Amino acid sequence: MALVLSAAQMKAVDRAAIDKLGLPGLVLMENAGRGVAEIIAREKSHLAGLDVRVVCGAGQNGGDGFVLARHLLDRGAQVQIFLAMPREKMAGDAAVFARAFEALPGALVRDASFEEDATTWRAYLAGADVIVDAIFGTGLRSEVTSSAAAAIRAMNAVDTLRVAVDIPSGLDADTGAVRGVAFAAHVTATMACRKLGLVLDPDAPVGRVEVVDLGVPLDAAVEAAQAEGPLCYWLESEGVARMLPRKGPGGHKGTAGHVLVIAGSAGKTGAALLAARAALRAGAGLATVATTAAGQAALDAKVVAEMTACYADGDDADEASYARILALAGRMKAAALGPGIPTGPGTAALVRRLVAELPIPLVVDADALNLLGEDAAAVATSARAARILTPHPGEMARLCGLPIAEIMKDRLGHARRLAERSRAVVVLKGARTILATPDGTAHINPTANPALGTAGSGDVLTGVIASLLAQGLQAPDAACAGVFVHGESADNAIRTLGSHNLMAGDLPDAIARTLEGLRSL
Repeated sequence: MALVLSAAQMKAVDRAAIDKLGLPGLVLMENAGRGVAEIIAREKSHLAGLDVRVVCGAGQNGGDGFVLARHLLDRGAQVQIFLAMPREKMAGDAAVFARAFEALPGALVRDASFEEDATTWRAYLAGADVIVDAIFGTGLRSEVTSSAAAAIRAMNAVDTLRVAVDIPSGLDADTGAVRGVAFAAHVTATMACRKLGLVLDPDAPVGRVEVVDLGVPLDAAVEAAQAEGPLCYWLESEGVARMLPRKGPGGHKGTAGHVLVIAGSAGKTGAALLAARAALRAGAGLATVATTAAGQAALDAKVVAEMTACYADGDDADEASYARILALAGRMKAAALGPGIPTGPGTAALVRRLVAELPIPLVVDADALNLLGEDAAAVATSARAARILTPHPGEMARLCGLPIAEIMKDRLGHARRLAERSRAVVVLKGARTILATPDGTAHINPTANPALGTAGSGDVLTGVIASLLAQGLQAPDAACAGVFVHGESADNAIRTLGSHNLMAGDLPDAIARTLEGLRSL
């Protein structure tokens, strides 16, 4: 998995590289600028004669811009640097590399820090083959104004390749929020590790993100970053592939795990069936749906490989329901709770008891979350086995007692806080689903497929995660692998079905194909 850092964590990594590893700041800046130049060289078939305009600030980001400009000039490009901040404000390593560039034959540097008219800036940039943004780095916390704002607006108006150094100027490195105006990059060349602001919002104007190696060993980066807070990771196919369970030659349905799906009711059996079918397609050997009597009658007309059981004779859970489910759970490896269940007072009491007392790992979703409400953390914290909570933003708002808008402002923070309070793994669904564990470690899923915004897709995810639990994965790995496979399967399915035509029922088969592909890596 790839590290994703906050601005403070990245600053700590830089400091550790200098103070503990003995890598001078000049070396780090040289590696950064050269790395961006290499990315531009890969983007273009040739550098000789290439017209590159670099807009620099006065800080470290601007220093990176001077370094990459020197490397491009040395390889035959025509490079001009435009300063969006006064030259005299440059200091330290950035000033060293500015002087080195200015000393080269053919070096062109224009101080445009006084220019606040975007039209004039567009004239400066007209005709460029590549525009590079090196104004602000990860430390930006205020609104972008004056010449920098004019430069960014002008850069965005030019129809050519736009490359951001480290993070697009105007984008908050921790949240991805736009500070007034932000550079719209086609490619972002970020230093050492991805930043939170590049990955939390799939609509952030970052383009394709490429990581530039600064020469800092990963273990040193991890140690330095941990000193500033819990770590966050970007899910990748190779890492997920290593998590997946594999069946040996002597494996059979009993060794592949039995999943109990506590779901469904009259009129809502589809949710239960989707979860159970996904559990089987994700590799579980057996799946049993426990539902109401009316739900079981309806399911029995639909199921093929799935089994059914009844925990309530009426439309709501009763006093015998917990004992019935507990007896079923005795031969199960994991359970899923919530899709399509009744919402009466009997079921509300049953949900609380199951979350607190069921002695096997449990995925809690949908109406089970809504029935728990703000008590979810207190109930889950006393659980006898692993718990995974899988809310979408609306459900998360009910669990936290906050408006949805507040949840969306800090999805990562709210997921981490709920995980800590509940001692459960929290899967906050949405574009760029966030997974958080009680110790604060978080993962961000790269897939952000709008085709998953369809009825039943969350039920499928619940089944996949429960299946992976039943096959022996620990809760954090089951959640990470389940979310990644779910999103990747949607990406694969829309290649044949189209982005507007995907139904949740298409996902279980796609999940089986995705898992097969991952296991071949």
